[in-house]
Amino acid sequence: MSNSIGRPVVVCVAFAFIVWTHGATIGRERPYDDDPYFPKDLDGTNTTRDLTVVQKWSKSLLTYAIVNYPRGMPEGTVRSTIRTAFDAWSRVTNLDFVERASSAEVDIQVAFEGMNHYRRGVPCQYNHENTLAHAFFPELGDIHFNTLHFFNGETSREEFLNTAVHEIGHSLGLLHSASRSSIMYGAQLSSNLLVEPQPEDIEAIQAIYGVRSGPPSTTQLPLTTTRPRPAPPTTKPRTKTNLCALSSFDTIVLDHRGNICVLAGQYYYNLNETNPPPRKLAAKWPGLPRKVQAAITYRDQKTYFYKDDQYWKYDKLRLEKGYPRPIAKSFPGIPTDGLDGLLTVKSGGFLAFKGPQYWFYDVSKSKPVEWYYPKRTTSDFAGLPTEVDAGLMTTAGRRFVFSAMRYYELNDKDRVILRDGDVRRDWFNC
Repeated sequence: MSNSIGRPVVVCVAFAFIVWTHGATIGRERPYDDDPYFPKDLDGTNTTRDLTVVQKWSKSLLTYAIVNYPRGMPEGTVRSTIRTAFDAWSRVTNLDFVERASSAEVDIQVAFEGMNHYRRGVPCQYNHENTLAHAFFPELGDIHFNTLHFFNGETSREEFLNTAVHEIGHSLGLLHSASRSSIMYGAQLSSNLLVEPQPEDIEAIQAIYGVRSGPPSTTQLPLTTTRPRPAPPTTKPRTKTNLCALSSFDTIVLDHRGNICVLAGQYYYNLNETNPPPRKLAAKWPGLPRKVQAAITYRDQKTYFYKDDQYWKYDKLRLEKGYPRPIAKSFPGIPTDGLDGLLTVKSGGFLAFKGPQYWFYDVSKSKPVEWYYPKRTTSDFAGLPTEVDAGLMTTAGRRFVFSAMRYYELNDKDRVILRDGDVRRDWFNC
């Protein structure tokens, strides 16, 4: 997908996160998408995963905002229904939800969107026109309702409330349930429209966030916004490199919230922002050295950074215990004296680029790198330059590589270059 000037953009969210797209047609039962399979972490370490939850919020007070309103239902009714859906979960577990007027900094954005839409500036789409809604797991959390169904004159408030409670369950970290008596069942049942968590749902959510220890908070922030006057500077600010002035960058990666981050020296730039300022790497990822050579966020929901013969593994923004570790110990067969770029592939594993060569690391095999690697990059990827600086893969399977301030989108099946362009113009908006 590209914007009007051809800018390549990540669809919805990084491939490390799962987007639940629900294919229930109103008035009958239709299965939702299957729950995903969670493998071991990329480096082979075991991560204990609850069968009910894949992620959780690290705080108990969550903010939300309704970004826009659909036709066919009064705004007040939409707001009260969304509030009722959040309250249904707040009554049974230690979470409180506060609505805000501005959606810029909230934890959960609620929006009503058509087939092709945006999530926090990033293009997004439903998998099928019959999709009722989709939601993002913590700590992304956003919820999108399909305007083809909400509200087209056929959808009742009860059906909307049912969907909202279900989607909020995903936003809080719950997977689908196999039980038809659960609000988290994988289909909307017109014959049994539940509008609140059932006993098994309550047990699941309390296993994550605990039993409600007191009455839910009734505090609501005022739905008005004010802009505080900035304090006068006490010192002259230091000049930092402007994004458009960069002649090169170290790598590009998506953070745990799906933001596209360009890393350069000791700084990073969040491309999901307008005119992003340079920010210190160590302030976002504590313990990470400057001038990282390669990085990926894998489907185990962890972010990996590589430099020289070491790699760093982060759970969201927290460096896991025991890292950095030697690349040779966890990733036998790929270069251990520095990497130029990494690109995750749909089938699992990743491509590692160094100089004019690349390696395929297959996490599903006992011998992850076959004997016939490395291969020449230009031999298998016609149209790519000799050396690759970074790679990026989207949830939808779109793959991009970067070299010398140019980008190339690859066809996933036959490795053909679909398009290429200037990074400054199309990614940095310079």
